[in-house]
This record gives sequence, C-alpha cells and structure tokens, in this order.
Amino acid sequence: MSWLFAFALAALLLPSRPAIALSLAAGQLIMGLNFFFLEKLVKLFTQDGASSSGARRIPLPGRFFGIAALKIALVYGGAFALIRTGSVLPAAFAAGLSIPLLTIVLKSILLAFGSGPSSWTRRATSTTAISGNAVKLAALLLLTSLLAANAVLPGMAAAQTPATTPPLAHAPAHPAKHAEGGEAHLPNWVVILNDYFPTNPVVHWMYENEYLVFGWIAGLVFLGFTWLAMRNPTMVPGPLQNALEWIIESMEDVCGGMLGKHLDRYFPFIMAIFFYILTANLIGIIPGFKSSTSTLDVTLALALITFAYVQFSGIRNLGLLGYIDHLAGSPRDVVGFAMLPVMVPVHVLGELVKPVSLSCRLFGNIFGEDTLIVVFVGVAALCLKASLTALAVPPMAGITALFMLLQTLTAIVQALIFSLLTTVYLYMMLPHESHEAHGHGEVPAAPHHGP
Repeated sequence: MSWLFAFALAALLLPSRPAIALSLAAGQLIMGLNFFFLEKLVKLFTQDGASSSGARRIPLPGRFFGIAALKIALVYGGAFALIRTGSVLPAAFAAGLSIPLLTIVLKSILLAFGSGPSSWTRRATSTTAISGNAVKLAALLLLTSLLAANAVLPGMAAAQTPATTPPLAHAPAHPAKHAEGGEAHLPNWVVILNDYFPTNPVVHWMYENEYLVFGWIAGLVFLGFTWLAMRNPTMVPGPLQNALEWIIESMEDVCGGMLGKHLDRYFPFIMAIFFYILTANLIGIIPGFKSSTSTLDVTLALALITFAYVQFSGIRNLGLLGYIDHLAGSPRDVVGFAMLPVMVPVHVLGELVKPVSLSCRLFGNIFGEDTLIVVFVGVAALCLKASLTALAVPPMAGITALFMLLQTLTAIVQALIFSLLTTVYLYMMLPHESHEAHGHGEVPAAPHHGP
C-alpha cells in the first residue's frame, strides 16, 4: 500500500514539482529497504532462536551479520549521502520515510476496529478473479490516463490564458458579503429569544447557527427516544419499545433483501441515518421549532458522510485493485478496454453525483413544505389584518393542518428514501459473488444465535 501511494503521489507531483517527487520516492525507497532487511534479520534471529527461558540455543549465522552490515551501508549510509549532498529536499524526504510508517499505523487501527487481517490491496473473490491480469491492466491504464491528464491539462490551460488580464472596471475594493435571500420560515424559539436578548453572546451565536442548534436537538431527541424505549426491554413490549422494534424489523426486512449476509455490518449506519433524518424532519412540524434538514448545509453534510462511508466500504470489500476496476467499468475484453476513455468519466461522475442527488432531494422537499406552511399562515395573517376573520380562521386553519399532515408523511418518506438509497449504494460496492447470489434470489438466511 505504501509503494502504491508513494508512486501515485510522486507521479502526480513530477510534472510540476520534480524535486519534491524524487525526494518522496527516495524516502519511500530507503524505508522500503529498511523494512526488507529488517524482515530478513528478524527471521534469521528467530529461526531456531531463543528458548522459552530466553537464552539462545544456537549462535547467530554469519548471514545475519552480513545482512546487518548491508542494511547499515544501504539504508543509513544512503540516507546520509542523499541529505549530505543535497540531492533531496529534507521535508519531502522525511515525508517519504513516513509513508510506510503511516501505512502500518493505519493497518493497526483497522485491525483494532475489526476490519480483518487482510489488507486493502487484496482482490475480491470473484469480482477480479475472472481475469486478474485484466484487472491489473485496467488499473494501470486508469492511473496512466490520470497522470497523463495531470501533465497535459496544466500546459493547455497555460497556453489558453492571456498574458495580461485587464483589471475589471469599477471593481469594489472589498468583496461584498453574500446576502442570504428570501428563505421564509415561521419564527422559532431561537429567533424569539434573540429578539428579547439581542446582546447576549450565547443567544446571538444560537441565532447565527440555528440549523446547528436544531440539528443537535434532533440528535438528542433521537437518543432520548431510543433510551426511553429500550431502557428496560421486556418480552411483552410496551408502546415505545413495540414501535421502535417494528420500525427496525421493517427496515431490516427491506435492507436484508439487498445486503444479505453483509446486513449486520451496515445496518447500524443505515438506521442511524434513517432515525436522525426522520427526527430532524418531524421536529420542524412542531410550532416554535425548525427542521435542520431544510437547509442545504445539513443535507449536504449527511450526503457527504454517506458518500465517504460508501467509498470506504467499496475499498474495504473490493480491495484497491477491485475498486479501481469498478471505477473503470470492469473491462474484460477489447471493447471494454476501448471504452475506458468514456466509461471512466461516466463512472467517476456517477459516484460524485450521488451526494448531490441525496442532499438536493432531501433539502428541496423539506424546504418546499416549510415554505408552503409559511405561505398559508401569511395569507391567514393578511386576512386577519383586513378584518376578514371568517375567511382567515376556518379555511386557512384547515388547509394548514392538512399540509402539516402531508409534511409528516413527507418527513417519513424522505428519511426512508435517503436510507434506502444508502443501502443501494452499499450494495453496489459489495463483492461480485454477493450480487450473483441476490440476482438468483438466494437471500442468505438469518444468522443462528443458538448454542
């Protein structure tokens, strides 16, 4: 993994920063030699080595001292010569030395969190085993095309940029602050509190970050509800426990049909996303509160978290080569390799569009319904101001109540859509054999928890 990362980073920096790229590669080479010789020395030291009491039964072989001398000459002597002669940049060289160490730390963290003993460089059982050489070729062509684009595009951009750019006429000395436009919401308790205590710094901060405040409230309400429902679970559940278990079992049936044996790994994340979005959506229906999901900042943050988790799961399930092969469209014949220039941008763009579609869909629906409620309440207020009480109160109150019921339904549906799309994206990142099993209707049975 460290060799792959160092090669990719050095190749990306080579066209514009050759000295940094070569220094990184030199640091990786020195540290790679260090670990290579260290592995040999450890094997020779432990082979027929120390007894249970700690004393060695046989002397060290002569090869041990020869390899140790070679290690000192190549690793320490090479590093000293490179730095002494000024052939490398010290900071970049140190970064290259650190890449293998950071890789070891990362693998240790993954092992500590139960990611399994295998590394990310493995290939999935069936996804890439159909033609291993084709996968390597696809990954090589993909990386080569990216490096070629990195070398060619800056030169093309520089050639097309005019030598001198005339200053803009009447340009302001300082950029004007971007003003938020026309977001109509009913006043909530944060706004009212700021009207009464405008000079209080805590209240002012809450007013400036009200979406963050209501986002935290949604999380606390979600945690409080689950704690109340499951603090004393019983065989005959009460109303709260029954409702919570019914929601979880229903989602488990839907998600289990796609994820199969992988359900236990991903279901906690899917349900956390579902319950949080559902709580955030429903809070906005309560007078004096606001849905934090009615702003694009919150929905985009949720979508980016989902996107990062899906990509991490893809690398973890498919391996690095399998993930690159997935982005390349899994070419297996001449036609597939010929279509790489078309399929790679399409697949990469498809991955990048996912967080945009998730965030915009959720934001648009919740914001639109909040705006409708504001419109009808505003119409009722105008009718009251014009002394048209009979026209304002009964019809407008009924319409507003109807739209609040519709908003409740939409809050549930949008949380369900977000979580189900997350499930679909995770399913697309599963190894190929899981897709084939589900395609033939072979849904794995639920795990047996008996003795």
